[in-house]
Amino acid sequence: MSSSNSARANSGTGHAIRSGTARRRDRRRGAAASRRRTLPSYRAAPAKQINILVALDDLAVDGVPVQRTALAQHVGIGAATVGDCMAFLADVGLLEAGRGQYAITEQGREFAEAWRLDRTRARLLLRPLLTAHWSAAAVVDLLADGPLPQEELARLLRAGLPGVPMRGQYMVEWLDIALIVERDAELLLVRLPTADAPSPSQLSGVQGREEQGHGRAEGPDGPTSLRGAGAHAEHIGTQRTEHTGPLLGMPRSEIQDLPDARYSAFLEGILQTLRALTPGT
Repeated sequence: MSSSNSARANSGTGHAIRSGTARRRDRRRGAAASRRRTLPSYRAAPAKQINILVALDDLAVDGVPVQRTALAQHVGIGAATVGDCMAFLADVGLLEAGRGQYAITEQGREFAEAWRLDRTRARLLLRPLLTAHWSAAAVVDLLADGPLPQEELARLLRAGLPGVPMRGQYMVEWLDIALIVERDAELLLVRLPTADAPSPSQLSGVQGREEQGHGRAEGPDGPTSLRGAGAHAEHIGTQRTEHTGPLLGMPRSEIQDLPDARYSAFLEGILQTLRALTPGT
């Protein structure tokens, strides 16, 4: 073989090696992305997170990203709360997050528009997105032997992940909205759906809870969805900061913009106060 032919052969081999290395690197990156375990923000209940997405759809024009501050003002909550919600919503595929700005995806737009008009259709649109999330496979495994108490399932989903217990609770609620799991009438037990198609009672029951006491973009966000003193205290703290004036001497906007560590300490203070007022719970 001539030197020029040898060089071409070696060059071709080198290109194949580099291409194979690149393919393996891409596969590793894809596998790492699929293993990434995000949880919903604890700063806002799923209903409020959906509100943020619907607001993003309202503000989005011709695909131009919406600034965080504008989105926060439109929804009426703190910019820190909006920012904290975005990693999970982006991981599910409902939006794309940039540096302080967000763009809604086609799937996110379809879901937001359906949520305004037909909650059942919206939940069916959300189902494949949550099915691709790590939590769907995890919950199928965790519930394979039968139902679990909601608090226990939330704890298992959050195991090994940072943040307050409410994040696990909100993950269960998101899975319920997306028809990945279903809860009993008392919201105590969580089980896998008994059939591929959601039952009419499941859809009507959850939709009734979603619409009760909320506007067009609100979803399930009531204290009956939380069991146990800790979860109930955190929920009360969230609800009070959203719907009332100052709480423990702090205005709503200031509470929502607290750093994570201080926000967790604030919720713990509410919990301790409730326990003092309601001994034996």
